Amino acid sequence: MALLVCSNSTKDMEIVEKYDDRRIVSSAPDTNTLKEMGTYENVIAIGGGAVIDTAKILSKNPIVCYPTTAAGSSATSWSVYWDGSTKHSIKRMRPNQIGMSFNFVENLPDNVVKDTMYDVVSHCLDSMYSKSKSEKSLGYCESALEILREKDFYKNFNLIRAGHIAGRAIEITGTNLLHSLSYPLTGHYGISHGTALGYFLPKISKLMDEDVGDIIGDVDIQLDIDIEFVIEEALKYNKINECEILISKEVLSEVLILRR
Repeated sequence: MALLVCSNSTKDMEIVEKYDDRRIVSSAPDTNTLKEMGTYENVIAIGGGAVIDTAKILSKNPIVCYPTTAAGSSATSWSVYWDGSTKHSIKRMRPNQIGMSFNFVENLPDNVVKDTMYDVVSHCLDSMYSKSKSEKSLGYCESALEILREKDFYKNFNLIRAGHIAGRAIEITGTNLLHSLSYPLTGHYGISHGTALGYFLPKISKLMDEDVGDIIGDVDIQLDIDIEFVIEEALKYNKINECEILISKEVLSEVLILRR
């Protein structure tokens, strides 16, 4: 039987309990954890982005996944893992079977819904302002944002649909500015990926001249961070240069510090 990778929020589901060999993942994997887990011929994932990313890394074959958040990992051939405070992305195989069910998302906590919504919007904005964008990727972004603007995505698997569609966009373009800024918050301050993205979304969306206020609402995320250090760390990620806006320390300081 295949290995099943799940999260703390899905571990008690009836379908999960049928699997004797299972791993519970609570955050994006690190190098030591992955070494301890080993590799498997076939893996099934029920959970969010960290769960699906872990499953893709562990499996020798394309996985079967049931996404429970809108992280978009169900649509990409990339997996994220951490080595200390440094984030890495590695090429893996895209899932070959994807299942979506209202039963997997109906009990999502409000903070998870909000965080995963920030992730969808950030995927779209990074993709829309990527040097690698295409008509196809822009179409995916438009579709994902349209779903979120319907306002019925809360407690609804439409949020997962939007995440999967936005994931198809970043499979083409990759991410850039918003995600590069978010990584130091996660790696050095332990802030969740969605919250880190949400923190930057209001100001970076203005820099991109994109009005997403009707989707994200009034974002009030207060963090005790050294923003100058975060900017310096973000600029170390090569993907930040994939943004079609010319990004520099001066530009980010103007947007994130001087315009407070």
